[in-house]
Amino acid sequence: MISLLISTPVSDTGVSDENRFGGQPSAPEGLLKWPTCTTCHGNMQFLGQLRSRSQGGGDTLLLLFMCQNDPGLCDEWDADAGGNQVISVGCESLKLVEPPKAGEVIRSLRHGAKIEHVDSDSYDSAREEWSSTTDQSMRDVLGQVGGSPSWIQGEEIPSCNLCDSPMSFVAQLEEGPDWKTAMNFGGGGSAYVYRCNCDTNQTKLFWQC
Repeated sequence: MISLLISTPVSDTGVSDENRFGGQPSAPEGLLKWPTCTTCHGNMQFLGQLRSRSQGGGDTLLLLFMCQNDPGLCDEWDADAGGNQVISVGCESLKLVEPPKAGEVIRSLRHGAKIEHVDSDSYDSAREEWSSTTDQSMRDVLGQVGGSPSWIQGEEIPSCNLCDSPMSFVAQLEEGPDWKTAMNFGGGGSAYVYRCNCDTNQTKLFWQC
């Protein structure tokens, strides 16, 4: 069974504890320090947020950031080069986070992502089956949660920086339903989110194309 993330329209621009892409992040007040890129030192762009179960048993929001100030020159595809960051926050007492003024920090298109389960052997076949069954574009499939990743360039499982163990797969993400406002994973690429099972809940993001 494959759990697909399916694009859904969002009419409001307020606080949310659900899967969202674009707009402003939601986080407990005062908890989020907007991340900056290690290479260019500019503010990163907020891609979106994923609701996920933490190792402690509670739900968290994984806030996904990636540098887009000078695309391709800040190693933003790499899990450890400092061009992207995943920040985990709790789902309670959320407020919209005001973005910094400088840099390419916000994606204007805001949309949600519902989960639909498809009885299939792989992510790629599940995408095709969902598109054929619903008569909707495969671009409306925003990725998957859980299961096994579909690699574009070969297996690339990151290790935790603290315990050095292989991290666990959380989600695979596509660029988005509209190419004009899509996330930049190299043009047709996929991003991968991994988290460590140790107490730190360290999370990483990277992409292949």
